[in-house]
Amino acid sequence: MAQMRKYYWSLWVGLACYMVANTAYAMTAPEVDKVIQRGLPEQSDALEKTTQALFQEFEKTKNVTSLIFYSYGMLRQANHFSAVNDFIHASEYAKTGFFYLDEAVDSHEENLRIRYLRVRIDAYLPAVIGRCVVTLDDTNRLLKEKNVFNNDIVKHIEYMRYRALVNCNQPQQAELLMEKIKAQTSMGANYQNTDFHAEPEWDMNEVTQVIIPLLKGE
Repeated sequence: MAQMRKYYWSLWVGLACYMVANTAYAMTAPEVDKVIQRGLPEQSDALEKTTQALFQEFEKTKNVTSLIFYSYGMLRQANHFSAVNDFIHASEYAKTGFFYLDEAVDSHEENLRIRYLRVRIDAYLPAVIGRCVVTLDDTNRLLKEKNVFNNDIVKHIEYMRYRALVNCNQPQQAELLMEKIKAQTSMGANYQNTDFHAEPEWDMNEVTQVIIPLLKGE
């Protein structure tokens, strides 16, 4: 049964990525499209190259999605430097990544999709460089206007809020929220069995409800 679920999940993600790759909007942001389909590279040189390509794409297209994914790449590089105890570069890259990530949100204050992407990046950063307080504030706002997204996206927002509560050392609130997630949907069981330190792949709901509308300029 688990293999079947994995098969169908992969199929749905593949179909969603196919939708992105075959729209005119993806042609305006091919570097973003690559990250959605393949993820950011693990190897440091390749990660740096992809990150710079994302910034060049933003300079060319002015599409905020490319800027957000550039920030994502910078923060992943900051995490790499932190892991090898190069704290000077870790601080510099984190500062740049967060600056542009916040700039994207602040310049599109009412756009909940852009705010969702900030949550999606912040929530899965290691606690040492992540910003759980920002994630708590963002998820609170998203959940107040949750009619924008479907139920699966809302549950993911709740799970990212749970992660922020854990990282902000609020275990009682985190436990209560997880119990709510588990009680409301079988999806809670999936989150319960997920490695807390693992970052999930981009799923079909995120592609169709967040990425594609942003590539269209919505």
